[in-house]
Amino acid sequence: MTAISATVLRVSLGSVALVGLACSKTPRSNAARTQPLVRAYVTPPAAERVMGRMLDAAARHDWALSVRTDSAALAEADIAILDSAGRLVARLRAGSPVMAEAHALAEIVLAPGAAPR
Repeated sequence: MTAISATVLRVSLGSVALVGLACSKTPRSNAARTQPLVRAYVTPPAAERVMGRMLDAAARHDWALSVRTDSAALAEADIAILDSAGRLVARLRAGSPVMAEAHALAEIVLAPGAAPR
């Protein structure tokens, strides 16, 4: 092996190593990317009517969404969407850590002008 080919080989291997280091993923803090978890209770008859809109809203705002239809979830849900006489009504849980997100979700899911309580 000549000196020139040895030098080319060293430079090539060094370049490949540098490219590999430059392309590696840098660890990121999960704290900066934590999504708020909005827990929702929806009555089974209303679930079919609002599920698509709820998922769209959660995806657009980068929220984690937990939707349950069992009555045990009613006590811990941040927002409850109920069917009252054929009209959807939202109730927000007082003291919820994601009150703003739950309120925004209710405004998106409910008909215009129906304010959550």
